[in-house]
Amino acid sequence: MAEGLFISIEGIDGSGKSTQLDHLTKRLDLEGIPYLLNREPGGSGVGMQIRQIVLDPKNPVSPTAELLLYFANRAQNVDEQIRPAMAEGKLVISDRYTDSTLAYQGVARDLGQDLVAQLHAIACRGTEPTLTIYLRIRPEVSANRLRNAKKDRLEAEGAAFHFRVYQAYEALAAAHPERIVPVNGERGEGSIADDIWRILMERWQRRDS
Repeated sequence: MAEGLFISIEGIDGSGKSTQLDHLTKRLDLEGIPYLLNREPGGSGVGMQIRQIVLDPKNPVSPTAELLLYFANRAQNVDEQIRPAMAEGKLVISDRYTDSTLAYQGVARDLGQDLVAQLHAIACRGTEPTLTIYLRIRPEVSANRLRNAKKDRLEAEGAAFHFRVYQAYEALAAAHPERIVPVNGERGEGSIADDIWRILMERWQRRDS
């Protein structure tokens, strides 16, 4: 059996991840490629309960509690979903992973990337994406897209918070060019989807090499 492949999709709020994941999974269905779609926060049954806690605007979750909730969710998903799917040779696609935590909690919440890295080692135990597709859009584009949307607790943060998240993603992409592939998310949906498919298939076809 061929090995599975673990990839993540990242980007600031409003970057179009949900739209592109819809395009991608439909194409995978057509091609008959077995996959698992993991969502963070969410994914597992436990994860969906954590999602309700951490994203509800009515919940006054402290920054440290927020960080720990995300990693509790991730640890559950690694054990329950990601590792079993990889063992079955599937393509595992995670809608956010630890890069998000580094950007949102490590930088924007000012909890520190060293602390995030320590918790990642505990929760994920070496389970890392081989490829991360970073949908790059400017903060002002994000704000315009979300202007009339119903916002969750993190989306409702101010412009300064989201600018720090954007800066963190840019720094991560610069620091890890072998893993993180930026894709211009400010173009038409079809062009973005074609780029993602091309990048993904290149990695999928050489996953055993």
